[in-house]
Parts: sequence; structure tokens; C-alpha cells
Amino acid sequence: MILEDMHTHSERCHHAVGTLEDYIKKAIEIGLKTIGFSDHFPYEFLKKIDRIPFGEYAMTLDEIENYLSTAERLREKYKEKINVRISFEIDYFKNQEKALNVQLEKIKDRLDYILGSIHILDFEEGRGSWGFDDSRFLEDYEFYGPDRVYMQYYKTEQEMVSSNEFDLDIVGHFDLPKKFGHLPDNRDAVLNEALKTLELIKNRDLVMEINTSGFRKEVKKQYPSLEIIEKMYELDIPILLGSDAHDPNEIAWEFKTIIKKLKRIGYFQLVHFNKRERSFIEM
Repeated sequence: MILEDMHTHSERCHHAVGTLEDYIKKAIEIGLKTIGFSDHFPYEFLKKIDRIPFGEYAMTLDEIENYLSTAERLREKYKEKINVRISFEIDYFKNQEKALNVQLEKIKDRLDYILGSIHILDFEEGRGSWGFDDSRFLEDYEFYGPDRVYMQYYKTEQEMVSSNEFDLDIVGHFDLPKKFGHLPDNRDAVLNEALKTLELIKNRDLVMEINTSGFRKEVKKQYPSLEIIEKMYELDIPILLGSDAHDPNEIAWEFKTIIKKLKRIGYFQLVHFNKRERSFIEM
């Protein structure tokens, strides 16, 4: 079994532990074929994030070069033992793609893939931007209620995957609002919005991440749900695995468990990225 973990975070993102080299050494120890670095892209150039403690969420612009050069050096150092892939997890903010691209275009040709995600929501009438997967904002979650959170999340995802100016290869942790165990009351309406999002993902020919970090959270399930994964399989949406590790000991978290579930659904291949080019490996 050749395993690849394409979603990891190191101390570079200011809220995880372990150096990039620590992650490589652990990945080699457990027999991974590929380790993907995907620390969070900076936030400080964005607008409307006054409430967000973004210094705790991501590296700064001044830290990008050291992150990339260190990862490139380690890729060369360990090339006989493991594939090292270099990327960023980048948050989508509506109408702020141009500000993002000013920064991203400087380094994009050094990346193997881009993971597009949403961690922050903003309602037109509300309290302002907030991190819905940050436990410090649980009061906001209760203020809006699960149904509004889920619906806003999927509508924002639809905007992300439909934006020609937002470059990405992979959609991360698709149903993240369930992290703390909150489930929608109007399940059918929310599921319908999720399925609309999948259609857009299929139309743009993006890859979906199967993220196992939910097994470490209150929800105790992977992102996305098996019901959504089954629909992804029907749509022939390709997948890869990500642990969303924030500690080297979390690499490939519950991968054997999720692979069994994926095979029962019908998936037997995972996407591999190299220099933004896609290929497939067997599970």
C-alpha cells in the first residue's frame, strides 16, 4: 500500500508543532511514499478580517521565502527516501482574489499544488468575519445557528470554485462546519446545497480531499461524510488523502480506516501532484 499525505501543517503556520524536517522523518518512519507540505498562506494583506487572529492562523508574507527554500532543500536532501511536495493551503475571500494574486504570482511556479479552503465566514448582516472552525468563535456559531452556517459555507464554496481568479487544484475538508458536532436542522436543504457545490467542482475538474482530521475532533468523522463521498464517486470526482496534521504524530491519521471505506464505495485510486500536474496511484 503506497500512502501519500498531502495536507500537513508545521510550526510555520503558528498553530502547529514540529519542523518540516520532523514531518519528513516521521513520514519515512511510517512508510509513506509522499509527504505534502501545505502550510497556510498569509492573511495580512486581506480586508475585513479585523476580528480574525490571523497571526495565529498562518505565516506572514515575510516568512514565505524561508518556508519554500527550506522545503526545497529538504526535498533534495531526502529525495532517495520520500517524495516531498510543496504547496499552500489558501483561504478564499470573496472579491479579494486580486490582492491574493499579487502575492501568489510571485511564488506559484514553485508549488506542486494549491489546496483551496474556507475557514472564515462573513454574513452581510452580522458580527463580521469569524473563524467557524475556531472554538473561540463558538458563540458566533450559536448566534447564526447551524443551518445558516452550513448554507453560507456551501454558497461561499460555490463562489470559490466558480471564481476564475482563484487558482486551486484541491478542495479541502468539504463539510468542515460539522467539526464541533453541529449538524443542520434542515438536513435536506443543506445536502442539496452541498450537491450543487459538487456539481461545480466536477465542472471545474478539481480534486476533492478526503480529510481524516475529523476523527480527532468532536464530530469523530472524516470530511466529507460518506453520503457525500458516494455522490462524489457517482460524479467521478477524483480524490486524495490529507490528515491535516498539526503534529508529526498525526501524519496519515486513520488512513487505513478511511481507505477501507473508500474501497467499499468504489474508489481505488488517489491523485498525485507534481508541479501542478496530476497523475494517479493505486490505493
